[in-house]
Amino acid sequence: MSAFSRRDFMRKGAVGAAGLGLLLNGEWVPVEASPLPRPASAADRVNVAFIGFGIRGNILLESAKQTEQANLVAVSDCYQGHLDRAKERTDGKIDTNFAQYKKLLERKDIDAVVIATPDHWHLPIVLDALAAGKDVYIEKPMTRLIEEGPKIVAAAQRYNRIVQAGSQWISSPMQKKAREIVQSGKIGKVTKVIASYNRNSSTGAWNYPIPPDLKNGVNFNWEEWLGPAPKVAYDPERVFRYRKYWDYSGGISTDLFVHLITSIHYVMGVEMPDAVVAIGCILVRNDGREVPDTLDALFDYPTFHVNMGSTMNNSSASEQGVQFLGTQGTLAVFLGSGMALTSETPGEGYGYSIDSWPKKMQEAFWNEGHHREESSPFVRTEGTVNYKASGPDATVFHLAEFFDCVRTRRQPVENATVGHHAAAAGHMVNLSFRSGKKQLWDAARDTLREA
Repeated sequence: MSAFSRRDFMRKGAVGAAGLGLLLNGEWVPVEASPLPRPASAADRVNVAFIGFGIRGNILLESAKQTEQANLVAVSDCYQGHLDRAKERTDGKIDTNFAQYKKLLERKDIDAVVIATPDHWHLPIVLDALAAGKDVYIEKPMTRLIEEGPKIVAAAQRYNRIVQAGSQWISSPMQKKAREIVQSGKIGKVTKVIASYNRNSSTGAWNYPIPPDLKNGVNFNWEEWLGPAPKVAYDPERVFRYRKYWDYSGGISTDLFVHLITSIHYVMGVEMPDAVVAIGCILVRNDGREVPDTLDALFDYPTFHVNMGSTMNNSSASEQGVQFLGTQGTLAVFLGSGMALTSETPGEGYGYSIDSWPKKMQEAFWNEGHHREESSPFVRTEGTVNYKASGPDATVFHLAEFFDCVRTRRQPVENATVGHHAAAAGHMVNLSFRSGKKQLWDAARDTLREA
């Protein structure tokens, strides 16, 4: 997230505020980013390799460069064009590996791997990397299936390796400030959270352009790309638009909802919902996709509820985010554009409820205690504090933490257990949508049970 002006914040934040029913006004407070670590010497840098170099892998490599904490050693991908781009990004310095990630893991000069493959490859590559003695940064969602999470958690413990899930928002200064505000009790007891993440474009709905030079058996390895997925005929659509298909992804819930879930878990200090129920459908994007283009879910946590939704068919409030509703105020976190804190004092609205009384009785009531000052309006807002962000994109902070954890051996905030639970909550959404049944979480067994 780059630094931006008050005008930028008003333009972007107002869109999100409109979606969340808030008005941006009042006091402005900058949220300064914690400084990144000082650039490390070449000898002190983490030697890192990248497995998967598509859209996200490309961003991760650039972010890793910005941390100045890592030596970018190697990259592996099933498409030669991605490897060529990695060479361009590193002035030809990075080693490339075509469709043989296990060969990359054999290298003794690699400390850690950043995995940004399609979701169906996450579990096997993470397990192989951990067994090879590598620390792992795994893009969200950490898993494609709910039963995969405990396997990664157990492997990280068995091999004594660092695993950090890649939902980067919680490393941003804004998310840390949001957690501080909510945990301090400034907005009272939070009983409801509203979260949304909308898009309205072909690429936003994962219909990404397909490279015109793509040719299986020449510059692309379809069999290696499929890996553990069901064997089907070669189809470039499935490669570059994989989030549309259940065999490789979980659609909206594991791409977008997992970000929102991770943020809610972090800010609220919780691990898992007790129950989830969801509905969804394809309303516009009839392009052969299997996953819904519109999805809504309700999450039941022990002390609060969450309403979460997404559509691929409207972006008038694309800068939405997460709204925490407390008994003494509301904190709205706009994804990518700041946040707004509105404090309030509940009003009783006595006039409405006693207007049917005789006048003499009403007057006596008003003269008792503090009824007059308590009464109007129903809710008295006490001004809004608007927080604007500064510093680089959250991915830079997230990778900086990962590299520090590799060196110090401390556990990251978004460790394997946190990544497992965020993904599992997303999987509960999909399981409810596909089965038509409420999904219940058994915390004692760290697993799912159907209602």
